[in-house]
Amino acid sequence: MRLLFGLFANVRRIDSRKLTMNAQFEVEPITLPDWFVIATLPRKEILACDQLRNQGIDVFLPTRRKTVHHARRAKTIFAPLFPNYLFASMEAGPAVIRSINGTRGVNYILTSGEVPTPLPAGFVESLAANLNQDGTINFIPNLKPGDRIEFACGPFARQIGELLALDERGRVSVLLEMLGSHIPVKASVTDILPA
Repeated sequence: MRLLFGLFANVRRIDSRKLTMNAQFEVEPITLPDWFVIATLPRKEILACDQLRNQGIDVFLPTRRKTVHHARRAKTIFAPLFPNYLFASMEAGPAVIRSINGTRGVNYILTSGEVPTPLPAGFVESLAANLNQDGTINFIPNLKPGDRIEFACGPFARQIGELLALDERGRVSVLLEMLGSHIPVKASVTDILPA
C-alpha cells in the first residue's frame, strides 16, 4: 500500500512542475495509467502483490479485520476486502498482460473479450481515501443510525444488527436480535461493516 501513496505523491509533484512550466511553453496533460482487477489464486493475494511489485507494477490490496475461529480459539486477522482479487495500475499492453498472467499467485486479469477492462475512474482512489492507520478500509463515514451492520470480528462475528449510535471515541451501539429478543451491544467501530 506504500507504493500506492508513492504513486499519488509523484503525480502531485509532476503536476506542480507542469504548472510552473506552462508559463514558459505548452506541455501535454499527464494521463495516469488505468486500474485493473486481477484475480488471484485462492489465498495468494499477498504473494501476487509481492510478485507484481517486483515487476514494477503499482498494486493495491484493501484489507479488513476478520475473526477466525479454530480449535475453540478466536483470532483476529487482516483479510482481503475482496478475497481472490487485487487492483493494479498499469499500461495494459500485450506484453504486460502476458507477464501478469504468468506471475506467481495470479490467476488472470479480468477482461472483456481479450481486452482488460479498466475500473471506473476514482474507484480505487475512493477506497484508498478510506484507509485506516493499520491499512484496513474504514466504512464508518458512510454509516448512520438505523443502518444494518455486520460484525466482522470479535465475539459477535457474522452477526447482523441495527446501528443505534456512533460516538466520537470510536464506539458504536448496535441492536442485535438474539434468542428471540433485542439486545443492545456496545463495540468498537473497527469491528463492524455495512451489511
